[in-house]
Amino acid sequence: MVGRLVTRARLRAIAPWAALSLLFVVTSVVVGLLGFVNDSERVTIGAHAATVSPTFDGYATLDLGAVLPRLRIPADTPGSIGVNIDVQETDADNLTELLTRDTLIASQPDGEIGQIKQVIQQMAVDNAVAGAGTGLLVVVVVATLWTAVGARRRRELWHLVHRHERRFEHRAIVVLVAMLITIASIYGPGRMRPAEVPPTQWQPLFKLLPEMSFDNRLKKVEVASGFSTTGGVGVIRTLVETYRKSTELYGRLKNRVADVAPEIHQPGKEQTVALLVSDRHDNIGIDGFASEVAKAGGAKLLIDAGDDTSSGQSWEAFSINSLRQHFKDFKVVAVAGNHDAGGHVEEFMRKAGFTVLDSKPVEVEGIRFLGDSDPTKTGLGSADTPGDETIEHQSQRLADIACDQPEDKRISTMVVHDPSSFAATAERGCASLLLSGHLHRQVGPTTGPVGDREVTTYTNGTTGGAAYAFALGYTLRKPGEVTLITYQKGLPVGLQTVTAQPSGDVTVGPYNPLSS
Repeated sequence: MVGRLVTRARLRAIAPWAALSLLFVVTSVVVGLLGFVNDSERVTIGAHAATVSPTFDGYATLDLGAVLPRLRIPADTPGSIGVNIDVQETDADNLTELLTRDTLIASQPDGEIGQIKQVIQQMAVDNAVAGAGTGLLVVVVVATLWTAVGARRRRELWHLVHRHERRFEHRAIVVLVAMLITIASIYGPGRMRPAEVPPTQWQPLFKLLPEMSFDNRLKKVEVASGFSTTGGVGVIRTLVETYRKSTELYGRLKNRVADVAPEIHQPGKEQTVALLVSDRHDNIGIDGFASEVAKAGGAKLLIDAGDDTSSGQSWEAFSINSLRQHFKDFKVVAVAGNHDAGGHVEEFMRKAGFTVLDSKPVEVEGIRFLGDSDPTKTGLGSADTPGDETIEHQSQRLADIACDQPEDKRISTMVVHDPSSFAATAERGCASLLLSGHLHRQVGPTTGPVGDREVTTYTNGTTGGAAYAFALGYTLRKPGEVTLITYQKGLPVGLQTVTAQPSGDVTVGPYNPLSS
């Protein structure tokens, strides 16, 4: 005869473990959720310092201060998780510059959205860990006390409680009173205080400006009603117009890549393609175009020759955030330019997972790299400031490192910002391909023999279309250039440029085979 699966003895044996497991889950969830909804993190978003805090209203809400209206847009996240972004101080010199900068960043928001998502995810993980730790502590304390009391004393206490004539009624009253006190302490204070201001009324942005056209993203934006909204209609209209011009140009460039894709050289089975960018100078609008070119050319690697920012300040993290978001499936090899100096940009690059070259040979995707960031510091509109070494000294030092490599580990590609930094290596023939930016115009490719070796030097034009040190805008000041570099067995075998024109057209240069 088969015995019963569920018996009183088995239930008694399992009950303590089940109770402890339930206590762990309940404590972990409650503590984790309470910690999550009350958490906040100070981060740099766009041109501002900001405080980010999670919500469960399903919206991403931007509080822009007392003058400008609050904005919100559906977050489209699981569990109706939203976020409040309290925008705070900035280094902008005036309101017009600030608003224009913010609008242009908002027209290409993928990098900042990715950063906010990462911050919220980290908050969730941190609070989940804290909740689990608290739950484990509570379980250990309860289990310890349970064991310390002992079975005999527990039975005595059980009989003491249960022999009272009205034990059921008393227990019910105690539980009910405890529940009422708990509920009142949580919800009571907020309900008892009278509301000092009426709740926020929201209206769609397209209703505020019915005469303007909106893309699908802007149609979802809602604006908080009030004086700051109605009084600033002119400002909001200007910002929307700037946003529209920016998205139209860069959207057209991105879409145009598909039309010219047949002109782009395709790699062979044993070949690897890298995309070279340089001198973006904060123009995150061009990143969508660059990523489409990379996809069309079969690239797996991004080479960044520097000057991603204009002044190397901490608020310019948005430029690196955008590059990481658009090339999140790529390995990235990078150096910082003279406009990136100060340490912030290299720190952002490393946090984003980039391989930042620092005078040590490294191998990425089978390609042996050497390079270093620019030693010169140049601010936005300021003169050059010498760094720890001169360009000439850096050039000689890198050449010594490259020429010390054994023949079977010869440097395939040197990446620097200023072409003067690779001059000595090129003269001595100790690298196959030497890449740079800085000049904002294309130079090369120039290939020639150095002894029994072929050496190619190449300077990429400005990817961001920068005429000077600042390129963030709704138009290109110069053509924006990227270069596809084809490698075979780790050695460069071809170059091809793809250029975004200020008119919105895209031109593809001829494929230039290289001797390796």
